[in-house]
Amino acid sequence: MEITLSTQAPEQQAQEWNGVVEALLPSTPAAAAWPHLASFCALHRYLSGVDVCERVAGEWAHEELLELDDAARRLSYAVVGGNMGFGRYVATMTVAEETEAAGCRIVWEFECEPVQGWSRDGLVGYLDHAVKGMAARIEEAATADE
Repeated sequence: MEITLSTQAPEQQAQEWNGVVEALLPSTPAAAAWPHLASFCALHRYLSGVDVCERVAGEWAHEELLELDDAARRLSYAVVGGNMGFGRYVATMTVAEETEAAGCRIVWEFECEPVQGWSRDGLVGYLDHAVKGMAARIEEAATADE
């Protein structure tokens, strides 16, 4: 009989993680929110913990924009390097109109290999916090644009 022991947590053994986090912008129409999210290299204005796109001190991730679709209000990107434990990571962010309210919603979908040093729930919690902070900052900026 052969017994194999794994030093990885059960969620680390999974081949792929995926998930979705969302945040509501109750008073900002999608057309007003999209230009802020579409400025991929300006996300440091809206995403807490990102100082400047070019900065590489401390924890960092090198991201590549894969798609920017203004008509669909969607962008996709991949993490292609860094020191935060990411292997393969691809995400899509969409600004969707709310059907029952005046505002919009940011939807952040991801799929990735298990991230070193993270649990799947930890990553989802991090992204959930990030998208909510981003939504608040975009709503603030969109209001200032009016």
